[in-house]
Amino acid sequence: MKKKKKIFYGWWIVLSGALMNGLGGSLHWQGFTVLFLPISQTFGITSAQTSLLFALARAENGLLGPITGWLMDKFGPRPLAIFGTAMAGIGYVMLSRVENYTQFLLIYILVISIGATTSFMQTSFVALNVWFVKKRGLVMSINSAAFRLGSAILVPIFSFCVYRWGWQTSVLWFGIFLLCFISPLGYFFKKSPESMGLLPDGDEVKSENTDHAEELSGYSWKEAINTSVFWFLTLGTALRISIHGAIFVHMIPMLVWKGVTPQNAASYVALLALFGVPIIMIVGRISDKYGRPKILAICYFLSALSLLLVNVSHKPLFLMLSLLLLVGSEAGSGLNWSLVGDLFGRKNYGIIRGLLGPFYNGALVITPVAAGYIFDKTGSYELVLLMGAIIYIMASLSFLIIGKLGKTLISNNN
Repeated sequence: MKKKKKIFYGWWIVLSGALMNGLGGSLHWQGFTVLFLPISQTFGITSAQTSLLFALARAENGLLGPITGWLMDKFGPRPLAIFGTAMAGIGYVMLSRVENYTQFLLIYILVISIGATTSFMQTSFVALNVWFVKKRGLVMSINSAAFRLGSAILVPIFSFCVYRWGWQTSVLWFGIFLLCFISPLGYFFKKSPESMGLLPDGDEVKSENTDHAEELSGYSWKEAINTSVFWFLTLGTALRISIHGAIFVHMIPMLVWKGVTPQNAASYVALLALFGVPIIMIVGRISDKYGRPKILAICYFLSALSLLLVNVSHKPLFLMLSLLLLVGSEAGSGLNWSLVGDLFGRKNYGIIRGLLGPFYNGALVITPVAAGYIFDKTGSYELVLLMGAIIYIMASLSFLIIGKLGKTLISNNN
């Protein structure tokens, strides 16, 4: 009688990462845009000052990225996933008690942001890159899609809670939720398939290969930074994240500028996320078969077109349809981080991904604050959208160049 094949443990990591980011990471990252206007009104601060909270958090993320990446490569993602989400939860509980902007800034930067940096997306992507090779694009896209699905469901609920019971009560509930339900999910993150006597993707272990079960392949971080591909990848990643982050921090204020009410704007964000869920997974699977650089280039060209159309949209239906093209930017996230693994392998993925952090997070220090400053001075997001479209096109071209330069590296790691 044929023995029933067990479910590959990597799929439990996919599920744990999807739940962690869909229920916790989505509210941490996307919930900030819901808090944007209430925080500004509570503390009497400008759009630029509110954007500074997000910008400083990203700067901290950039500084800590290489360190946390190295820790994950050495000890596995489990300890950081558990500790980081718990720390973020404690931070949100503390945030509910703040009385001024300075207290809010310090807790958000020194507690919540550090916790989020060492958990959520970073731990999930490191784990998935180690556990999957052939299906890397699919599983990372599932993780990204879960993030967007969580946003689609939870952002409107969070918005309702913020405007019904106040942002202080809402962040208190969120902090307790992270501590009680999200942090324990980190337990399921195992260091590698080889550590359990398995192979990536659930491939069958052959007896003659057992002596090599603990070996992971890949470039060292020193070898990676000596390639031109790494620097084009750094450029493309920084360009696309800088605009993606700025647009989504300002998404609800931008829609309000277009004449949409704050709560309806939250529904627009949710609909965009919901529409993106199947698209992200389909694009991820296609990228496993046909390669990622060209698809990334298409994604960011469509994102540029979206921003240009939003700029000239005045009717609600046309505005919503224009925003839907921005799903290209959403789909590109998982593909971008899959590409890091394609190019440089599994062994040192965490630190190599972390080394990109200072550059793209450095850009994110500037762009949300710049967008807020431009709006404060002009009362319009028109220039922000135009510049964002140009930068998205530059990112698209960068990924096309990576496709030409990176063929040898990709073949060496597959």
